[in-house]
Amino acid sequence: MNTIRTELDHIVIAAKALTIGRTWAREMLGVDAVGGGKHDGLATHNTLLKLNGNRYLEIIAIDPDAGAPNFPRWFGLDTAEVQQLIAHGPRLVAWVARANGADDAIEQLASSPNYSANIVRSATRADFRWRFAFTPEGERINGGVLPHLIQWDSPVHPCERLPESGVSLIALALGAPEPESTTKLLESFAFADEWVQVAQSVSPQLVAVLNTPLGRVVLD
Repeated sequence: MNTIRTELDHIVIAAKALTIGRTWAREMLGVDAVGGGKHDGLATHNTLLKLNGNRYLEIIAIDPDAGAPNFPRWFGLDTAEVQQLIAHGPRLVAWVARANGADDAIEQLASSPNYSANIVRSATRADFRWRFAFTPEGERINGGVLPHLIQWDSPVHPCERLPESGVSLIALALGAPEPESTTKLLESFAFADEWVQVAQSVSPQLVAVLNTPLGRVVLD
């Protein structure tokens, strides 16, 4: 019998332009982001950095040459909240959990009570195919504290094509005013990842700690 489970897939850095994101990676992390491409129908594009384990860091921006998206873009890129956050530089805005264990794992999880990313759509980039759980207006979930879900439908994961970057994730902290509800939702997703920690905070906060060629870096 298949057992549905989830684990950290990637963390998301939003930038006003992909060129700004590439410069940020070089100056902040000491490495060049590579790979990535355009997302059909979403009018976004990205570049990536491999982290430790089967995880990566995504730098994403609105693609100015792609026209209007078919529906609201992911990670709140269309919202005033995120646009304000990234006005002065790239910021950590979200994280994504990978669903495994059943062909319809993401559909089952996205229909969970109290989980607002309940619209599952297919997406593509080059020969990669996946399904992704969107919120109705593309907004982040609980200010980025709760994960979006992804289920890869192509046999190759992006990490298998990324070079070693020398950047590793030490911790991803999920700060929530009601940490018990965050923990309960992650438990309902059978989420297991030693790098992800839930903590109490006055307002929703997402913080990643990385080891990089330039030393330890804290992203928030």
